[in-house]
Amino acid sequence: MRSCSSIKYLLTIYQLSGGQTAVRSVEIARALGVSRASVVKSLKLLMEAGLIWKESYGTVQFTPLGLEESQKIYNEFVHIYQFFVQNLSLAPETAWEDAVTCLCRLSPQCKARLIAQSPKVEISVQKVF
Repeated sequence: MRSCSSIKYLLTIYQLSGGQTAVRSVEIARALGVSRASVVKSLKLLMEAGLIWKESYGTVQFTPLGLEESQKIYNEFVHIYQFFVQNLSLAPETAWEDAVTCLCRLSPQCKARLIAQSPKVEISVQKVF
């Protein structure tokens, strides 16, 4: 199981990249509201785990393993996010934070049941923050 920080970074990179293109470290820092130093530290851990490639000038791209894992995280996220927005009428920012918290903290069984209760949505990469 990935750390909550890793999940946030993978989700954010996936959303910024559309699952396909490279993104810059500064974009990740801006999206998460963290310092570039925090981004560098977290990206190093993701590189060591074989989930991303990072070029010396700050461009970040998924490895095949990272893309696969990020797609799974994103799909779970979208279902939970939509449940919070549509069923609980949460504001998008609150729904984003709470959906990420669920991805980090809930057991796989609980996440699966929550996703089963979520509205059926077509999954496409979109920025929700």
